[in-house]
Amino acid sequence: MAGRDTFELRFAAVAASAAVLIFLFSSQAVEASRMMNLCSHTAYPSLCQPLVKRVTNPRRATHQTIQALEAKTKLALTEAARYKSGNQEITTCYETFTDALYNLANARKSIRKRNVMAMNTFLTAAVSDFGVCVEGFIDKGQVNTVQNAAVDLRKIGTNCLMLSTLIR
Repeated sequence: MAGRDTFELRFAAVAASAAVLIFLFSSQAVEASRMMNLCSHTAYPSLCQPLVKRVTNPRRATHQTIQALEAKTKLALTEAARYKSGNQEITTCYETFTDALYNLANARKSIRKRNVMAMNTFLTAAVSDFGVCVEGFIDKGQVNTVQNAAVDLRKIGTNCLMLSTLIR
């Protein structure tokens, strides 16, 4: 009898451990699924995921992405400032990056005020600014670090717009 009781206790302990592990893994999977679902709505999920990290709230995710986009735009603006003399396309990018920063700051302020329409207007303007920069390089057949940065900024801006549509 003692052997049978020991077997039943061990079986119960293993079953309880398995249940706890399944619960832990399923809750982590649900969290990862929420994050993945948020980014899966965007055009460039691989650019979205590192910026959004574990945020599942669309408003917070949009805010974080706008902040990251502002930081990346400032870096691109610094890069453009280094090379703008003598290159009209980079000069244009410098100007459009400056405009984009203004639009992104206003988009961030709009999200705090819960004014989604204004935020979308400013985000659309920023994406357009990045697009103007990219098109100038395409027209001239140039490829450089400023153009590469502008392409990434436009993609992240597009993701911002998509995330903003999820805000309720």
